[in-house]
Amino acid sequence: MPVIVLSEPFIRHYAGSVFKVSDAIGVSGWDDDDRVREKQSCYDQRVYFLPDDGKGTPTELPLPYTFYCPEYILAGIDLKSGPCRVTSVSKGLEKNIDDPYYAEPIPLGKGKIRYSDSEKYEKNVLTIDLGNEDQPDTALIKNSITGEIQSVICVESLPVFLSFEEFEPGFFEVCLLKSSQKIHYFTLIKCFPLGVQLTDIRGKFNIIQTIW
Repeated sequence: MPVIVLSEPFIRHYAGSVFKVSDAIGVSGWDDDDRVREKQSCYDQRVYFLPDDGKGTPTELPLPYTFYCPEYILAGIDLKSGPCRVTSVSKGLEKNIDDPYYAEPIPLGKGKIRYSDSEKYEKNVLTIDLGNEDQPDTALIKNSITGEIQSVICVESLPVFLSFEEFEPGFFEVCLLKSSQKIHYFTLIKCFPLGVQLTDIRGKFNIIQTIW
């Protein structure tokens, strides 16, 4: 799976954001016949499937908005150290006052979910304050790219804690279950720990710390 960088802002993702995605796909309208498709000028219309537009909704990301992340930039980087970013929550996890969109200070959570630090990394533990509501006994964490699902037993506690420090960067859908019944749902991006910006010099890049 390619690791790509946004060359310009896209919906609720800033320029320099790094993502691991599935291979690019053709746009609708491409001919199924390879011989015909080779004659179509559709390269710039190809897209990546992006599971999360920054608001929890899947979308298509045009190729011209991206470039491949040079492998050497990620060499020696602890990819698990990137922070979590909750992008959408189900109705039961909403609050009247939510985090700002790219406003200072950087958001500390979304809805009833707040970020805290694990023993290793910043913003890798989610604290979910459900008050007197039913507490989940299981969290199902699905990787939106690979489809892999991990089941996590929730320890009975108030509030509920979920750690993502052992997860590498990716897009995730999280279901909170009580006796096998879904009670809450949210989407999350485990960010890469850095961003990559183009410069005026070909082959040279600026490395920045991820905003989230």
